[in-house]
Amino acid sequence: MQMGMPDVVCPQCKQAAEMEDVLTAQANQNVIYTCPSCGYMLRNIKTSKG
Repeated sequence: MQMGMPDVVCPQCKQAAEMEDVLTAQANQNVIYTCPSCGYMLRNIKTSKG
């Protein structure tokens, strides 16, 4: 049994999408979330490395 990518739920429209489809890593170690359903965008999500 192979596990897929975790789903991320949009805080605005509550639609779920696979993590690899909605998160974009930036060179400065921050992450951008973009919802494919409603277009909601959250920038500069801090990671454990940034």
